[in-house]
Amino acid sequence: MGNRKCAPELLDTSYWPSVNIELLSQEELNRFNRCKNAVQAACDGIKSGEITKKFGVSSSLLSYYIKRCTRIASDGRLVGFRALVKGSERIEYTRTAESTNHGNRGAGLAGAFSQLLFRYEKSAAWLALKLEPNDERKVQPGSLNISGLHQKFLDQLKAEGCTDAEYPFVTKRCGYEAFAAFLNKSINEGNAALAVMKYGKSAAQAPGRNSGKIALLRPLYPFERVAYDEYELPNISTIEITTDDGNFSIPLSRSWFCPVVDFDCFAILGYSLSTAQNFNSGNLIQAFENSINPPPSVEHKFFDDLPHLSGQGLPGEIVPSVKGRRISILCLDNHLAHFSNSVLIGLRKKTGIAITYGKVHSWIERNVVERIFAILQRRLEKLASTTGSGSSDFRVNDPVGNAVKLRINLTQLNALIANIVRRYNAQRLPAIFGSTPNEKVAREWSDHARLQIVPKYLEEFVNDSKISIESKWVTVRGDRAVHRTPYIQLDNIPYTNDILRQSWNLIGKKLLVEIRNDYRTVLAFREDGTEFGKLSVSGAWALHPHTKEIRKEIFQLIRAGEFDARSSDPVLHYQDKLAREALKSNKSGRKPRLTSEANKLARAIQVDSGDDKSDLHYKVKSGILINEKPLKSSNRRNFFNPERK
Repeated sequence: MGNRKCAPELLDTSYWPSVNIELLSQEELNRFNRCKNAVQAACDGIKSGEITKKFGVSSSLLSYYIKRCTRIASDGRLVGFRALVKGSERIEYTRTAESTNHGNRGAGLAGAFSQLLFRYEKSAAWLALKLEPNDERKVQPGSLNISGLHQKFLDQLKAEGCTDAEYPFVTKRCGYEAFAAFLNKSINEGNAALAVMKYGKSAAQAPGRNSGKIALLRPLYPFERVAYDEYELPNISTIEITTDDGNFSIPLSRSWFCPVVDFDCFAILGYSLSTAQNFNSGNLIQAFENSINPPPSVEHKFFDDLPHLSGQGLPGEIVPSVKGRRISILCLDNHLAHFSNSVLIGLRKKTGIAITYGKVHSWIERNVVERIFAILQRRLEKLASTTGSGSSDFRVNDPVGNAVKLRINLTQLNALIANIVRRYNAQRLPAIFGSTPNEKVAREWSDHARLQIVPKYLEEFVNDSKISIESKWVTVRGDRAVHRTPYIQLDNIPYTNDILRQSWNLIGKKLLVEIRNDYRTVLAFREDGTEFGKLSVSGAWALHPHTKEIRKEIFQLIRAGEFDARSSDPVLHYQDKLAREALKSNKSGRKPRLTSEANKLARAIQVDSGDDKSDLHYKVKSGILINEKPLKSSNRRNFFNPERK
């Protein structure tokens, strides 16, 4: 057996580089999972005979896989599970021989067309412009004439200096077959404009596009149809800022509660909270991801007096049979945030869910979420900082001032909402005949799970669904002639690591990067799906954690001249600027005011960096100077001067 010939420390698969399975086709994914499970079983000491019966991998093939997985790759790490991807180590063919001699039917001309485009750059640029116009011309559906375009391409080659003794003029049809194959390859690689030009508008229309009509289907079981909506919480919370003059409680604007609720059992499957002035598509993505893999329950000492209900919690953390269960249909309204690419493309591609929208300029029936909002309204009215049902509510009495006076912290409020949500799923509802939402979910799936024809999510996907992670293709840059080591660039900042600095052959190639919460590091994958490693920023941007949105706001301030672009720590300068602006609007003796800077500061210090930021406390760093724009004088004194002529 191959695992007996390897050192024990090499067989610890938890340290092996992984593979981004989203880049694999269904056939490749099935093969990869089968080989991966077989290799893991062999590393765990399972006999080869049992592995062959269970996974269909012979002993010799298993030994070959383990030998490949435990080799050292060019990046200095084990090859790991990357070795199980078919063709992952295959080198792209590049033709070096002259394309003058050929046999019957073009034999001996492999790679000649790619070599032709590399040699005649002007003709290649002309062809690229024709296939994907960049001069804002409207693409005509079904207007691609391959033979006519081929003739014009030959004229371009002639004008650039290609002779009759060179390819493609030495072939019988002047390379027409290779030209047509190049167009089909471009379409298969995602050239939407070329697909429309060849096949018409139907080629760009995704299957199953929603018509906006009300569906007649009604859910028979939980998780078949769910609704999502946003609700502005009627409360005011605070953030604590410390300066040399003492501690100050700064009020925050009202936050947003974004739940995913089931139509059949009325259970809250997942939710997210936003401290922004308005919600966005990221809140929807995060709420959906939390329904698949619920986050840990938020506990707080201030709510220990609330009695613990039996079975309280989200269904994904209470009901074992729910783990990995797919949601079939998601109902949304027509807010613009729900039409972003991360929802229309990313969420559907990663989860396989169907999305339905309500009619334009009309309400959509989502009584399940409205019921949740009504319950939250009643529960939060007991807080002294609530805004009630409106400004005319007699129970409202200076909510902003009470939040500052009583120091109602945002962390306490988040813990209270988490407690209310989990207790709701354990309360008996008349709408489901006295059962609790969690009881109905457990009863339905325990009795009829065998009738479910929709498969579950893979266990790897449930544990790390990566729904809220942004993926982006980037090009490796660098120049060996001037000793500019390879790197990638995201939002004006270069990323690299020790392996990429030595990978000169990757210059000009594509890498897929996964952007998580902390924008200082990204995880990179090659085009075949194998993991490349983590890429990091260096210098001042690596000192403090920040998100992609925070970096964009910092660059806007730099362009506006708020502070120097050569700052030693731009993230720290940004946080201090927000803290000073929030304090300026809430000086002692003034009535507390709501500011956008306070909410931005709360989001900035909530970035997951491994530090304890649970108290949402910020200390202003002394000695940091921020360039403020000078105020223009209005000359009011001269205007009211009686001696003024």
